Amino acid sequence: MPAKKTAGKIGYLQFIAAPPKEPPRLVVVAGKEPILADEVVAALVAAAVPDESMRALNVDVIDARASDDYGAITEKTAAMPFLAPRRAVIVRGTIDLKKEERDEIVAAAADLAEQALLVIDHSGKPARPQGRKPMDEAAAFAKASADSLLVDVTLNAAGCQRYIENYAASLGVKMDDDAAGALASLENVTEIRNALDLLSLLKKQITEADVREYALPSSDVKFWDLAGAINDGKASLALALAKELVSDPGDAIGPLIWLAGEQQIIWELRNGARGADYAAATGQNAWRVNKLLGVGRDLTKKELKERVDITMAALERSLTGRRQADQALEEVIVRLATKK
Repeated sequence: MPAKKTAGKIGYLQFIAAPPKEPPRLVVVAGKEPILADEVVAALVAAAVPDESMRALNVDVIDARASDDYGAITEKTAAMPFLAPRRAVIVRGTIDLKKEERDEIVAAAADLAEQALLVIDHSGKPARPQGRKPMDEAAAFAKASADSLLVDVTLNAAGCQRYIENYAASLGVKMDDDAAGALASLENVTEIRNALDLLSLLKKQITEADVREYALPSSDVKFWDLAGAINDGKASLALALAKELVSDPGDAIGPLIWLAGEQQIIWELRNGARGADYAAATGQNAWRVNKLLGVGRDLTKKELKERVDITMAALERSLTGRRQADQALEEVIVRLATKK
């Protein structure tokens, strides 16, 4: 049986790279990726009850949302395992419980039998997130026992990129670094897996161009192309793309917002902002921001600031009705593309 340990915390990638052969008595899984939580739970069950044929007799699953009888946790964790090293009890759906209900589960986890493995799945997002701090709640669960572990199944962009590399390999496909970075910027494992599952049916070598439409909303892809043409000094191409985007004068507001935002990003990066930090601080797509790192190198800081002023002024005049938006967009395109 596992020796008593001090409560600890690790991330999903560290856990899945080397799942514990003898898990502590209490494991709390928390974070925004339920799909990763399922992998962690499966690895824990496999460690506690290695023989799959014995799991029906030694693994219980309690849906906390469907029951208010948390005394069942104490009863089930106290039962002796049958022809297995441990008895596992999985408590799911705690993310939507009230504090009083969570406290009952904490009490049930306070004195676990030596042969027990209690897994509390606190992953996902609460239905009513106002005022909630799920990771603090998970830590409170873990403190119920010194023999515990907290596994965080939230991945940032860097973590998602490592996950993508592993998952792509499992599908038998190869990815360019830029392609992996683009998908990783989603920071959503479910969306990443869905994209890779589909692309793996079509290609064995996945490029950035293949994943761009997954990394950005479809409308943003068109804005991206428009901005790229402007930054490359291709005024005719940019004007043609603008006509595809704008069928009504008001449709030009979206492209104007995108262009103003992009010129601001380029300006900030030139003035020392780090791409990842700027994206995190402004809630923007990190891949989009980092792709702008080399844009405008042939322009002075003064010229870059002028581009910000041009786009912001055009947007402001369009929003206040002082200029028709489609005309303002055409003017911005010509002025920026000829300043390349």
